[in-house]
Amino acid sequence: MTLRTLLILINVAAVVVIVMIVGAKVLSVRREPDERTAPNQTPFYGDDVLEDAHLTRVLRWALIFSTIVAVVLPLYWLLEPNRQAEEATGFDKRAIERGAVLFSNKSMPNYEGAKSLLCADCHGPDGGGGAKNWVLTPEAQGNAKATPVQEIWKVPSLNDVFYRYSENPVTAYQQITQILVYGRPGTPMPAWGVAGGGPKNEQSISDLVAYLKSIQISPAAAKKVAAKKIADYKDSVIGDPAKKIDSASAVAEQKLATAQAGLAAAKTPLQTQKYQGDIKAAQEGIRRSKEYAIEVSKMSEGQLLFNTQCARCHTKGWSTLEPSNGYVPMPEPAGSGALGPSLRGDAVESQFPGEAGKLKQYDWVSIGAETNKAYGVRGISSGRMPHFGEILTKAQIDAIIEYERNL
Repeated sequence: MTLRTLLILINVAAVVVIVMIVGAKVLSVRREPDERTAPNQTPFYGDDVLEDAHLTRVLRWALIFSTIVAVVLPLYWLLEPNRQAEEATGFDKRAIERGAVLFSNKSMPNYEGAKSLLCADCHGPDGGGGAKNWVLTPEAQGNAKATPVQEIWKVPSLNDVFYRYSENPVTAYQQITQILVYGRPGTPMPAWGVAGGGPKNEQSISDLVAYLKSIQISPAAAKKVAAKKIADYKDSVIGDPAKKIDSASAVAEQKLATAQAGLAAAKTPLQTQKYQGDIKAAQEGIRRSKEYAIEVSKMSEGQLLFNTQCARCHTKGWSTLEPSNGYVPMPEPAGSGALGPSLRGDAVESQFPGEAGKLKQYDWVSIGAETNKAYGVRGISSGRMPHFGEILTKAQIDAIIEYERNL
C-alpha cells in the first residue's frame, strides 16, 4: 500500500465519520422533539471536576494529537521526494497508456473504436514502418490533365524517430510534436493537432509523443535496421528467390497477364479502353523494372544508404517508388530536392567546401544543429533535418557524404 492510498483511505474514513455524526444529530432531533435547555444555560462541571478529571482528559488528547503531528510531519517530509518521483513516473505511465490507445489499430489490444487514430495501420503495430495506399493527384503529377493514380506510399518507421532528433530532448519533443500537429502536406500523413486543422488537443498529441518515446528500439537495433532497409530495397526491385520474393519485373509481367485476360473478356468499349491502358502500363512497368534492377545492382553503398535513409526528403517521388506500376511516375533524379533542398550540382560543395567541409558535413549529418543555429557556409538550421549518428555507423555516414558530394 502506497502513502497516497493510505491518505485516501484516511480521508474516506473521516468523511464517513462526519456523515455518521451529522446523521446521528439529525436523527436525534427527530427522536427528541421536546425543547431542551440551551447549552449556555446548562450547568457544567464543578471546579473539582473541571480542573482535575476533565482537564486531564483534554490534556491527554492534546498530547496524543501533538504526538501524531510530531511524527507525521517529519515522515511526510522524508517521503515527499519519493512521492513526487512516483507521481512523475505515474504521470508518464498514464500518458503512455493513453498514447497507446491513440496509436493502436484493430489488431492491437489497446484499440478503442471511439478513440484510436489507427496510426499503426500505416506505421506498423511496432512502429517499424509500413505502406499506405495513396492517390497521386494531377497537381502532384505536374499535369492538370493527368489521370489520378493510386500508388503505394512508403511510410517511415517511428520506433527510432527520437534518435533522429536526439541532440536535445526538448528539440526532439518539439519536432515530433510539430509533425503530429501539422502533418506532412502532400503525403498520407494528416494533421492531428487542432492548430494544424486536426481533431486532437495538446494533451492527446503529448500522449502520442510519450507513447512513441516508450517504443524506441535500442541504438544497436536501429543500426541493424539500416542494413535490413537496403536488403528490402534490393529485394523489392531485383527479387530474392531464397525469400520467395518476386522481382519488380515479375510483378509487372503478372499485371500484364491479368490485363490481357481482362481485355480478352471485355464486353464494353469502356472495359476495352481500361484494359488497353493497363496493358500499356504493364509493358512500361516491365521495361523500367528491368532497367531499374540493373541500376540498383550497380549502386554503391553510399547510394543505397542515401536512397533508404535520405531520399524520402531529398528526392521527389521516392516514397512512391514502384517500378512495376507503369501508371506511377518514377522518382526525379536522386537528390534533386523535395521536402529537403536539392543536393545536386555544386550545392553540397558550396555548403561544405573542401576537406574541412567534409568534417562539417559529417557533423551536420551525424549530429545536426539545433533550430536557428549555424551550419556549413551561411546555413541556418530549421531544426527539421534529422541526424543519423545514432542509427548509422561512421563508415555508413562517410559513404553517404561521398555519394552526395558527387551528385
